[in-house]
Amino acid sequence: MKGLLERTKVVVRHLPPTTSPSGFTEQIDGRFAGRYNWLFFCPSNNSQKHQSYARAYIDFKRPEDVIEFAEFFDGHVFVNEKGVVTLWSTGTQFRTIVEYAPSQRIPKQWSKEDGREGTIFKDPAYVEFLEFLAKPVENLPSAEIQLERREVERAGAAKDAPIVTPLMDFVRQKRTAKGGTRVAIIIFTFM
Repeated sequence: MKGLLERTKVVVRHLPPTTSPSGFTEQIDGRFAGRYNWLFFCPSNNSQKHQSYARAYIDFKRPEDVIEFAEFFDGHVFVNEKGVVTLWSTGTQFRTIVEYAPSQRIPKQWSKEDGREGTIFKDPAYVEFLEFLAKPVENLPSAEIQLERREVERAGAAKDAPIVTPLMDFVRQKRTAKGGTRVAIIIFTFM
């Protein structure tokens, strides 16, 4: 853990809920431009019943800059732009608090690269797809032409003999052995 004189990360609390990240950065850059490494702004959460304050985390390059920043911004009064008295403030003023951040760590920048990036042009499925797209489109002939072709095929082809399976042969032989053809018996009843 860093010693008290080595700490460089601070948190600025009790910023007005209407403060924007760009507006806060403009105020800091007026006096501390180029003297900090990292800045993270947390806007207020207006979704809850009671609105909360905004806050910002700043990591300075030198511990001396932290002390100068704390002297300048600790107790700094922000005035509500609208001039409206709100439930979360006494009047229209917001008094900031500058403290050392509870954690002096700074999040790492993720620069994880994908190993497959740029390899799609070598993928065989993708290359095949591109070749398919490059081929000219073959349109189907019109419905009239297709109908004429089918009529010509039907007229030219002779009727095929029905397919006779061994089971059908067996059934036919049994019928002939029993007595010939079937006779339909119709019984009429009169009342």
